[in-house]
Amino acid sequence: MDIVSTGERYRASTVAAFEAAVLVRCAGVCGGGGRARALGGARVRSAFTHVPAGVLAEFNRSVAADRLVELLGAAGRSASVHRYTAGTRHRYEIFRVFCDAVSFLDRAWQQGYADLCGAPELPRSARQIRHARQLAESAWRGVLMVSGPSRSGSPGLRVPDLETATVLIRAGRMMSLPVRMSTRPGGQLLLVMPQEVAA
Repeated sequence: MDIVSTGERYRASTVAAFEAAVLVRCAGVCGGGGRARALGGARVRSAFTHVPAGVLAEFNRSVAADRLVELLGAAGRSASVHRYTAGTRHRYEIFRVFCDAVSFLDRAWQQGYADLCGAPELPRSARQIRHARQLAESAWRGVLMVSGPSRSGSPGLRVPDLETATVLIRAGRMMSLPVRMSTRPGGQLLLVMPQEVAA
């Protein structure tokens, strides 16, 4: 057995699982009526909305749903995308990802959060630093896949909760992205500042 390649495969799967967790957090976890559960998405779901069992997340773009399925596959979980059309007068498509992976992604989120935001007791090795940077990049890939400018047209990315914003700020520092955060109704607003302004 090639221990090095096995370790690299494990780290790659943990990065994929962490990016999937970020995608789900930013989309809001389906289920229940009320706020999204375990993974911390903050979107309020209507009590009248019927969400089938096994739905992990909903997206309005197929590319985000397909990416989540790809990431779950890389992390060793099978998932599928189901498309349906909603609305009455104005029709639109929704892409639901089916997978029973809420607890799995919750653990991936907690581990990634600790790796990015925790203060290590010992100096990190070059491999640990490289892994943390991969987690940082995956966090930003995930949020950019599903979050966009606010409806008012102001710049910035809206994220659902403070923990996700904290991860993205720490990840931004690792990638030399000057990120600032402000609290707005419905979540946090992240702004990537120009280098000359941040200096």
